[in-house]
Amino acid sequence: MPLRIATRLLPLALAAAAIQPAAAQDPNLPMPPAFLRAMEPMVPRAEATASVVTTQHRGVFNGTPVAYDAIVTEQPIANAQGVPAAVAVSFGYVARDVPNRVERPVVFIFNGGPGASSSPLHMNAFGPRRIVGEGEAAALADNPYSLLDVADLVFIDPPGTGVSMPVEGADASSLFGVSGDAAAVTTMIQQWLEANGRTQSPVVLVGESYGTARALAVLNAQMEAGQPLPQGVALLSLAIGGSSGPLASELVLFPTLAAVAWYHEAIDRRGRTAQEHFAEALEFARTEYLPALARGVDLPDAERQRVAEGMSALIGIPAEQLAQAGLQLDKQRFMLELLGERGLRTGQLDARVTRAIAESNFHPPFDDPSMTLGTETGRLIARYLEDELGYPLASEYRSLNLGINFKWDWSGVGGSYQLADFAPFLVRAMAEKPTLRVFTGGGIYDITTPPQAGIFALDQAGVPRDRRSTHLYAAGHSVFEDEAGLEALSTDLRRFLRELD
Repeated sequence: MPLRIATRLLPLALAAAAIQPAAAQDPNLPMPPAFLRAMEPMVPRAEATASVVTTQHRGVFNGTPVAYDAIVTEQPIANAQGVPAAVAVSFGYVARDVPNRVERPVVFIFNGGPGASSSPLHMNAFGPRRIVGEGEAAALADNPYSLLDVADLVFIDPPGTGVSMPVEGADASSLFGVSGDAAAVTTMIQQWLEANGRTQSPVVLVGESYGTARALAVLNAQMEAGQPLPQGVALLSLAIGGSSGPLASELVLFPTLAAVAWYHEAIDRRGRTAQEHFAEALEFARTEYLPALARGVDLPDAERQRVAEGMSALIGIPAEQLAQAGLQLDKQRFMLELLGERGLRTGQLDARVTRAIAESNFHPPFDDPSMTLGTETGRLIARYLEDELGYPLASEYRSLNLGINFKWDWSGVGGSYQLADFAPFLVRAMAEKPTLRVFTGGGIYDITTPPQAGIFALDQAGVPRDRRSTHLYAAGHSVFEDEAGLEALSTDLRRFLRELD
């Protein structure tokens, strides 16, 4: 049975960066309709409103019955000039009748993009209600994998996403960049804690994809503002930079390509699991591939051929082709050529997903068969917010806003995504708060944000291994898209929350 996965949100800056000039597809191919919808102008708010809507609910999470309040919070967000320029909306879930409420963690959760709402983590992973099924069969169901049995949850839609929209007549442009976005989310967190009497509770940040960069930028904003740092940070599908230079990018990508080749049986598995094959490829990359690559033209032909053959046995690309390419990797060629003899290409966000190359009729990177641009569940999310949470939407819910993605201001972290490095923010925060702990998780079939890239960046920055836990899943970019992945991720995060100081 073919694998069917819908990767709901596009980390566009990351996906576009993976497209190489060697791409075989026609660059003049059209953009998909979902792209055009994601580029539509934002619908501004008439005024900078502040409101709270609370409803009461019950659910069973991890086998534990929980009575909880759903709290939808609107709050004005100021621009760089201090003028209210946007209304930001968050969705909180707070357990009732809890002893020692002050000791119960509050987890603030957001996705990435930039320009992505929190809806994937909210409505597909950790919220109390979850979207199941696809297309016309999509429906809402109780979510047994929600973390509400161990923590209160607040899903944040940063300005420009969801229904967190600019105020008419105000200049919100300063909010659409690394520092302005981080300042806005920091404000949302601090004001929520104050409004709900939780300033003394343990706080945890959870970000996915660009949300991992946002989480570390929030740490920096909190330090600059003299605010308390959280007890924990969970980084899913890390996109924090620090691994895109020469040699490093080959090292971190290689084990992911090996895992993809294992999945599609493009290599001899020799009885190994996917994780074992991933680990073997990583060791080969560190001990044989990287030293050979570093020698460049000084590498003897015989040694180049030997390394190419070792690479071929692990990633399924012919040794002759690898040797001719100087042992260098090309993501796009790999996705097109691994299964090329079968007429198939792999996905990028989730390389287990395939499509006939002849049917890849959209402009790269939108030809990725594992990409859906986050627009297919907007109406269902809106119905949930209005009917179950009692929150009337001021405009259509924007799962994805590519308009702000293309205009994102990368000032302060290198000037572009390719040059950005967010790990130093974490290093500084961990030095300032010795009890701060870090969780990292990623899918071994994710070519867009290979899990080893984030691990490498943290290692190189000097983030202590004894203060972080590393988790690899047999999944793509959004680990929670698989039921087994969601169950494993939920279990691991629950353990992380329970073990916090």
